[in-house]
Amino acid sequence: MDFDLSETQRLFQATTERFASTVDVATRLSIRSLDGSYDKSRWQELTELGLLSIGASTEFDGLDGSLTDLSVIAETLGLNNALDPWLENGAFPVRLGNIATDDALLKAILDGSQLVSVAFAEQNNRYELFPGNTIITTRDDGSGYYLNGEKHFVLTAALADILLVTAQFNGEFGIYSVAANSDGVDTHYYRLADGSQAAALTFKQVELSIDTRLSIDFEQFQDVIAEINVLCCSEILGLSQLLLNETISYVKEREQFGTTIGSFQSIQHGLVDCYSALEQMRSLLFRTLLLEDKSGEKWRANVMGAKAFIGENAHLIAHKAVQYHGAMGITDEVSIGHAMKRIMMLSRLFGDVANNLKHYARST
Repeated sequence: MDFDLSETQRLFQATTERFASTVDVATRLSIRSLDGSYDKSRWQELTELGLLSIGASTEFDGLDGSLTDLSVIAETLGLNNALDPWLENGAFPVRLGNIATDDALLKAILDGSQLVSVAFAEQNNRYELFPGNTIITTRDDGSGYYLNGEKHFVLTAALADILLVTAQFNGEFGIYSVAANSDGVDTHYYRLADGSQAAALTFKQVELSIDTRLSIDFEQFQDVIAEINVLCCSEILGLSQLLLNETISYVKEREQFGTTIGSFQSIQHGLVDCYSALEQMRSLLFRTLLLEDKSGEKWRANVMGAKAFIGENAHLIAHKAVQYHGAMGITDEVSIGHAMKRIMMLSRLFGDVANNLKHYARST
């Protein structure tokens, strides 16, 4: 079977690498110190390069890229230790907009005029995707809705213009488009392990018009989550390759007892274990991408199983990288510290290893 990238995919890869490789550790720290932990001008550049359009349908002036095409971009971002929230604020809302066939939403995202955050997580609801305490009620005059409730872990919310909020309406699942600056939206910001910023949001009688509900049901939402989990795996794979590459280079230079530490047999064995784990991760990702039916409970279970394996082995590689670098490996002064922390965040997005294995076992 041919696993080589197509000419188009190589173009996506090269474009992504040119964009992401311009940020070194010092620049990364500088950008993370900004309000919102990100430079929004980079987001505009990212959209102009078409890195968001790839995931959108041609019906909405997108490139109608496949999940494999998006996976190439995600892995390349990981390999370059990118700090751009392409996955969480780009691919995620674009895929939702695709299914909902929301032309206005997609055009706002694709031209870079609006940054969109998806508010799906709730306190005390663990990794459950169905909203528990975020409720939609109808206004007395029937002209719209009121939104009440709380959301946590809303990624890059400080820079968001639009919030896509999951909520219940008469017990049914829905996603509602809410202007981030709406009256009644209270926000508390906090930093995540990877240096990015998230927010806890409280909605108090936020007025919404009738047309704010996206045309997407809970099954479709879960399928999109599975797609984004695949992209998480792809970025984790790129980050893990970066960690291995950086560690191999380091042990070839670091000297102890008059010789490079890369000559020590125990370190060589550890790096071989990392290489073996990385190749198994890559094979499982390919297997997941090659599944024909990318919807339904079986598809979602396969994705959760793959993510559990990939996340667990990525942590093995990250811990070995930190061990061989020594104490500086966990700092923000070297790239592996940033890569390890991004893996920590992505491997737990939508569900940690235990949660994913539970769902996988239940469906197999």
